Amino acid sequence: MPHQHSNRPLGAFLKALHKEKIKCILIGAMAAVEEGAPISTIDYDLWVKLPDRQYVRLLTIVHGQGGTIIARTLYELADGTHVNAIFRPDGLRSFDTEFEHCRVGCLDGQRVCILPLSRVIASKRASNRDKDIMTLPILERTLRMKRRLERSARNCSRHRR
Repeated sequence: MPHQHSNRPLGAFLKALHKEKIKCILIGAMAAVEEGAPISTIDYDLWVKLPDRQYVRLLTIVHGQGGTIIARTLYELADGTHVNAIFRPDGLRSFDTEFEHCRVGCLDGQRVCILPLSRVIASKRASNRDKDIMTLPILERTLRMKRRLERSARNCSRHRR
């Protein structure tokens, strides 16, 4: 996503997480989209580094920004954007291990860590939900293409030297 200065609710939510020192990683389909996958989704899955029993901190942020609590971990921000707070995603290593391998991107003017496509695939495969299994061929093809392009770019830069 292009860097944009915004007062949109998603940006405000991410900014509030940062202010509260709550680390998060964008995972799920939106992370795959950010990594170049040609799929669509309407919600943001954020893996938060927060014990489940402290989920009330997230509710306080959402409520304070005029959002709606749909469920303990599902929020509708003031503009209708849906955010899922994930505490234990399927098929992933520890938060800190995954965090180390994320790239930093930008959502609504805020920096956010984005789970690499290979790890999105691992999580979707482990979840074994029909909707995730159906997207795996597209995600895997995107990953192969992305790796091929990266290899090609490395080879080109070696030949220029």
